[in-house]
Amino acid sequence: IIGSQTNYHKSRKPQLINALVHAKAKEMNADQPVGSRYTLAELREMVANDPQTKKLSREEAAAYIEALNEHRDQKGFSVRANNLAAARDAVATTERLVKELDDLRIRTGIYATLFVVRGHINDTIQSTMYGTDNTEDFWEDVYEHPMANFLRQYEQWACTQNQ
Repeated sequence: IIGSQTNYHKSRKPQLINALVHAKAKEMNADQPVGSRYTLAELREMVANDPQTKKLSREEAAAYIEALNEHRDQKGFSVRANNLAAARDAVATTERLVKELDDLRIRTGIYATLFVVRGHINDTIQSTMYGTDNTEDFWEDVYEHPMANFLRQYEQWACTQNQ
């Protein structure tokens, strides 16, 4: 329901020069060790001095831009480098969700409950629960258990999936 994109921020449309630099970086840095890769300035100069980039057809230019778009899309939704990065991503996203739920509560009067739990026993993500207004009372009044009990059970269930 809620993605990583926000309605209030427009991402820039990729420019041909950026797509060409991206393609040149993939070509030139493919076999280079991390410390000896070409810099952005060097890659831009290579693209500027390459006569083939000046005579691209519209289809070729569109293909370069599409390749850059695919790379950006993949990068935006790919797995994080390590557990710490994943935990930071989960915390930041959860904070945004809580703020959105609070704002939505103020604007529309909705009630919402949010549970965020780790999906693997070795994940370092801190389980979190949140309820707008007095939503926590619902869990105790209807089910006669605190919301934290449901969070623990949900986490246990999530950690046993796909094993």
